[in-house]
Amino acid sequence: MVARFLLGVVLTAAVLTACGTGAGGQRSHPATPAAGAPASAVARSTAAGSTATCAQQYHAWQNGPAHSAIISFEAAQQALADESSSGTPALIAAAMHILGQRAATLASFPVPACADPNGYFAALLSRIGTVTGEVGPGATLTILQQAINQLDSVFSLESDFTAEVKQTTGS
Repeated sequence: MVARFLLGVVLTAAVLTACGTGAGGQRSHPATPAAGAPASAVARSTAAGSTATCAQQYHAWQNGPAHSAIISFEAAQQALADESSSGTPALIAAAMHILGQRAATLASFPVPACADPNGYFAALLSRIGTVTGEVGPGATLTILQQAINQLDSVFSLESDFTAEVKQTTGS
């Protein structure tokens, strides 16, 4: 069960990085603005007088203020994957707690509405935060597996988000 949840979370990370960053958070899309570039700079970089396209807004989100939160979220996912293989409940619970914190931080940088009009990504982060928030430091492996089972909805939200971003941004 732990592996199934982690696969979904890792897939979410892939969605976040596929269009904008590669390994180590380096930009991989040639049209992606520089990290930290404000949305207004993206808008100015388009044709004179036009506004930023949804794809440009999404890439600016990925590589702007949300960038470090995305990297931290990915690191928390990897830590949970690493700790879950240990089979040690205290380590898994701690990693879940950190993942919940990182999901909350990332939620403070909403995906541009044009790229996620149905709010799938916010719902995904909220679901992760809710479930990880219910896991205490003394959780047993059984409780941890129950929490992971509750995250099944993350898989459908992830695929909905992926499809929506592809449709709205052309990425």
